[in-house]
Amino acid sequence: MSRATNELNLAYAEWNRLTRAQGAAIRSGNWSFVAECQGALAQLRQNIDRLNSGIAEQTVESDGGNNPNPQASRATILELIELQRRNLISLEQRRQRLSAHIENLSRASRNLRCLQRSYRAPTVEAWSSYS
Repeated sequence: MSRATNELNLAYAEWNRLTRAQGAAIRSGNWSFVAECQGALAQLRQNIDRLNSGIAEQTVESDGGNNPNPQASRATILELIELQRRNLISLEQRRQRLSAHIENLSRASRNLRCLQRSYRAPTVEAWSSYS
């Protein structure tokens, strides 16, 4: 296995670790750590792209591109994509719950204002119209 292939496999292992950590942070509501994981994943993706390009160039130079690209297995990549998909689903579910909670708070606030208006003492101007 070439050095670049080994580095790529290590990068995929780091992707897996960061994605799992991000999922745990989403579930616990640790949003600053979620942001850190997203930043680290963005940098890692650039590294993975660079490594893949380098490996592809080496393969073309060494054998005219006839051998398959020595990357992490398709199953590994599909697993990583599935982990990220689950994180996105968790984020969306969390967003929906928070949105519903905010809507309930807004509704309660509107109801409270209506109640306060109904119990407010009439103003002096209102009494003068009765005279």
